[in-house]
Amino acid sequence: MSPKRRRISQAQQRRQRERFKGLLYIGITVTAVFVFATVYYMVKSEQRVLDPETLCSDKPTSLTVLLVDVTDPMNTPQRQDFINQLTRLKNSISRYGELAIMRVDQSGDQLLSPVITRCSPGTASDTDEKQGNPQKLQRQWETGFSAPLDQAFLEISRASGADKSPIMESVQAAALTELQKPGRDGITKRLIIASDLLQNTDDISFYGALPAAQNFTNSEVFQRVRTDLRGVEVELWQLKRPDSSKTQPRALSKLWESAIAAQGGEVVRIYDVSG
Repeated sequence: MSPKRRRISQAQQRRQRERFKGLLYIGITVTAVFVFATVYYMVKSEQRVLDPETLCSDKPTSLTVLLVDVTDPMNTPQRQDFINQLTRLKNSISRYGELAIMRVDQSGDQLLSPVITRCSPGTASDTDEKQGNPQKLQRQWETGFSAPLDQAFLEISRASGADKSPIMESVQAAALTELQKPGRDGITKRLIIASDLLQNTDDISFYGALPAAQNFTNSEVFQRVRTDLRGVEVELWQLKRPDSSKTQPRALSKLWESAIAAQGGEVVRIYDVSG
């Protein structure tokens, strides 16, 4: 090969190498920008605008409604077990999940509203120094979420002394105002009923002889208090009465299971509060 051709060939090789290096640099740069943008988007997507009081965003990741019916005073073991269950419930709420606490009560012209609503902002374990401030997040959880709920737990554990227990009407109100609220489709929904389960109104009373489940769910009075519980997981925390052997037979929780199922819900747990 002549010296001239050799020089041309070497020049072409240099140009090819430089072109390859340029393309490689562009590829690395584009990949780095893509990775950075993806990480930035993921971090920003986890940072929500929270209400300063409730710590809730416009759409929670989950929804739990605790409906409490404490008519008679609890004894010491019951109270302790009840508080234990409430603490476990509080700690089970995942980041941006909502917990609304409601009391069983008569509904007049307005439906029931929560005693308190709080959303978990997450704890220190939900972030790190690169993506956030773990210590600040933990303080927010403790002061804005945990402490207000602990105070509410003490209040709702006190006996109401009411002579009526419209539990099913309160379930209906909780579903209409909280569980069925627009914009909450596609999230996990849970309803916890903490009560002796003894419905007691002029229209429905579970004192004395319990109605047969099928007869009850087919009755006109049930049709008036039923609601839509489709997609809702239901827990029954049964507060035992001193005369529970007579007033709270196994058939009582079975009746509630049938009533919940007739409304499209599913009872996933029945827990007898100790005492």
